Amino acid sequence: MNPDISPHEQWFAAYAARERAKEQGDPAPMDLKLRHTMAVLDNARRVTASEGFDAALTRACLLAALYHDVARFKQYLLYHTFRDRESCNHGLLGVKILRREARLAGEANATRKIVLAAVGLHNRFSLPAHLPRETELAAHVVRDADKLDILRIMDEHLSGPGPYSPTVVLNLPDDPALAGKAVLRAALAGQVAAYADLRSVNDFRVLLGTWFFDMHFAASRRQFVEDGHARRLLEGLPQNATYGPVRVALLKRLDGARERD
Repeated sequence: MNPDISPHEQWFAAYAARERAKEQGDPAPMDLKLRHTMAVLDNARRVTASEGFDAALTRACLLAALYHDVARFKQYLLYHTFRDRESCNHGLLGVKILRREARLAGEANATRKIVLAAVGLHNRFSLPAHLPRETELAAHVVRDADKLDILRIMDEHLSGPGPYSPTVVLNLPDDPALAGKAVLRAALAGQVAAYADLRSVNDFRVLLGTWFFDMHFAASRRQFVEDGHARRLLEGLPQNATYGPVRVALLKRLDGARERD
């Protein structure tokens, strides 16, 4: 049974509304982040239930999932981008906001440490070695749950008939002639591609497909395949000499995972 964190959810909704009210331009990207947060929380609930975590660890995982992107609203207000390299590290800013707002003051000391660590680490390319076991598990829950919903968001924007917001694709150009060679190499090697190597929207599609290699839990890998978001994103890649081999390799990996299940 999942712990009740509804008071935290209510605060988060109020905080998001308060920050949104300060935006004098287009608040749609902030609305997207609120919806994203609640979806990540739902994903985290599924993973923790599947793994059978005890109540204390489950609570820490759910709080970390809820607060993982608490800094996105401030980031957008200040910089009008969600690209950390062009603005700030939203994981570390999130830790500062949680401390300033004393959001975890009523939680057990161990829970506070796990949540702050998971929020601060969730956007790292990889987790540092030798983390305490429960901190590592909570961070993996958040990272898996986060990636699974980003797949949904990108699928809805890139697979739809209408134009999409440039903010959602990190202002990358939608130019078939631009390809990040490091992104393609990582995909063919069965490795996770890096944001820093993205050159185009098609590179972003590839990066999203490589996230399958970084899913930590069986429930996450299963959802990655069954949701269908990754498949649609990869099927949207050009079937040319540049992207064709990567498209085939990543779709084959998804098919293999489905067959094993």
